[in-house]
Amino acid sequence: MTPPVRLTLLGTPSVAGQSRDSRGSLLQGQALALLSVLAWASDRGIPREKVVVLFWPEVAAYRASHRLRQLVHHVRSEAGFDGVIIGRSELRLDPAHVVCDLWEFTEARKSGHFERAVELYGGPFLDGFFLHDAIELEHWVEGRRLALEREYHETLEALAVQAELRHDTVAAADWWGRLAEHDPLSSGVTMHLMAALASTGYRARALEQARLYQDQVRAELDASPNPAVNALANELRKVTVDRAGDAGTPRPLVLGVLPLDSWDGSPETKTLAHSLTEELTTAVSVVPGIRVASRSWMAGTYDGASDIRVIGERLGLDRLLEGSVRQAGGRMRVMVRLVDVGDGHQLWSQCYDRVPGDGFETLEALALEVVEAMQRHLAKEAAR
Repeated sequence: MTPPVRLTLLGTPSVAGQSRDSRGSLLQGQALALLSVLAWASDRGIPREKVVVLFWPEVAAYRASHRLRQLVHHVRSEAGFDGVIIGRSELRLDPAHVVCDLWEFTEARKSGHFERAVELYGGPFLDGFFLHDAIELEHWVEGRRLALEREYHETLEALAVQAELRHDTVAAADWWGRLAEHDPLSSGVTMHLMAALASTGYRARALEQARLYQDQVRAELDASPNPAVNALANELRKVTVDRAGDAGTPRPLVLGVLPLDSWDGSPETKTLAHSLTEELTTAVSVVPGIRVASRSWMAGTYDGASDIRVIGERLGLDRLLEGSVRQAGGRMRVMVRLVDVGDGHQLWSQCYDRVPGDGFETLEALALEVVEAMQRHLAKEAAR
């Protein structure tokens, strides 16, 4: 059986699987352009009339049709068999005789194999290709090139978001970094990368990324960079200074109390959860050696992020206190957890069962009990 032609169109085009002479001919001008148009059409095929208009828009129809027949014959001859291009009224490449990285890239995206899709994207569609006196074809190539670049951008972004959802900050930083290389003038991508780098401890690299973005926007667009990037850089510098502290003075532990979750979503449980969050924040704020983020800051940050490490990183926190409130059978169960912002690990947890409305067990008393237990844990942690 004749070995298939391996057609590479993402990045520098190439043809493999045929003789050296054939590869050279198939990579020349209109032959490569025809292969590319048919590869884009995939199994749908493309009518001969559309190919004629794309290649020879100003040539009389009968002459243009003749040129197309000659071009198809040339490609088939150079490939070594007629089956490389099939069809009469509509032309297509035969997948039994041709494999193409463009098809593989598209299939990998459709099936959710995003890492494979990224591997297959070798660069812009038909990178470096140019055909003299073919304006329509040039516009066609540019349009497909931009479409594929958008798909590649979306694929990298999907991988970055998936990594964040897995709490894999190292992988997230890597994917955002690759996206920043692909789209260095995007302020959104830059800020995502800065946050990912900071969450892995590479604050200096995050600040350097901000500088690179700002320099490139000024140089290439002659425009002012998005001020949000500079604002994020200033916040990272502030957190860096705060965490460095004074070598002679112990730095206070910075803690945030997340709004407690209401498991059943009922108005009564939501009210209890809100009130207990208030009591916990107030109780922990008077503990020596602990600095507490304000309730308004915590509520606003919680609404915009689901990753505990992202929340903590935004506010420069060391620990987060989170939990939930559940009611059933006339009793209230409160679960609280202390989480390390740096790695997302749970450091301490406790469950409390109470009867709502007991005169001797108010929410204030419960909050004080939780904070005292947390203090004991922190003291043991510091003594290690």
